[in-house]
Parts: sequence; C-alpha cells; structure tokens
Amino acid sequence: MKYFLKTQSGREFTLEIAHERSDGYVIQLGDRVIQADFTDVDRLGQHAAILNGRSYAVSIEESDEQHLLVNIAGESFTIVAQDEREKAADEVAGHGPPKAEVVKAPMPGVIISLAVAVGDVLLPGAAIAVLEAMKMQNEVACLHGGVVEEVLIASGQTVEANQVLIKLAPNL
Repeated sequence: MKYFLKTQSGREFTLEIAHERSDGYVIQLGDRVIQADFTDVDRLGQHAAILNGRSYAVSIEESDEQHLLVNIAGESFTIVAQDEREKAADEVAGHGPPKAEVVKAPMPGVIISLAVAVGDVLLPGAAIAVLEAMKMQNEVACLHGGVVEEVLIASGQTVEANQVLIKLAPNL
C-alpha cells in the first residue's frame, strides 16, 4: 500500500510498504529502501522502531485520521498522511473550500512566547508559539494557516496536551 506524506514545512514523500515479512517490513521511502520492525510499547502511541538495524523511540499521536504528530529521536514532525484511496478521492473532489483550524498543544508544558495576535494572517506552517516541555523548547505551528480568530493562551501559561491554543478562520 502506498501512502503520501506531507510535512508541516511542505516537504512531500511517498512511502510504500513493499512487503511484509515475518520479522518486519520492507518500506520504500522515495528512493530509499528501509528494513523496518515496529513494536507497540503501551497501546497509547508509544512504539519501538528498528530501522535498518538502528533502534528508535517513536510516539505517534493522531489529531484526526490524516493528521499525525510524530516524535522520533527527539524531533517532532507534523505530518498529513493519505493512502492511495484518500489521495484519489481528494483529487476527484478537489480541495474544497478552506476550513477553520484549531491549533492544539502537542504536549503539556509552559508557553514561553506567543507569536500571533487576533487578526493576524498566517501562512501554512507559520509558528504560533514556543512551548517548553522537559527543558526543551518546541515551536508550535499551524498546519493550514488562516486568520487568527481567537488566542486562548498567554506567555507564561501552563498548558495540557491537546489543549486548544488558538483558533483560525479560513483565509478567504
């Protein structure tokens, strides 16, 4: 099965699970072939991944069926993933009208800085805040962009995982 991945920064990848083996998977990511094995650690999105013989701790959080927050080796990626059927349906239907967006905290922490105000127009992938968690500063960004309709946080505020930080209206 083929999957089409798009990162928050706009990079696009095609990932194909070439075939399943008894000891894992053979995955083709662009031009690269990867021997992969995954173990679900806690049924809550934590996985152990072995990619080409190297071990990684991976967490995968779904905000909806196509939007994923993936943390691997200490780096966070916001990814939109579609399988072949979803991509074909999207192409046939067109992208439709722009939709509103809510930006949520990817993890609990403290808002160190806020980069937006009501009325700001954001491009896809624009930074909205810096969130400090476990002594690391993480940039939080919107996915689709739009007009900042409501800001629900302030600098210095403690937030929970999945707490709504801002609401965006479509940029028409």
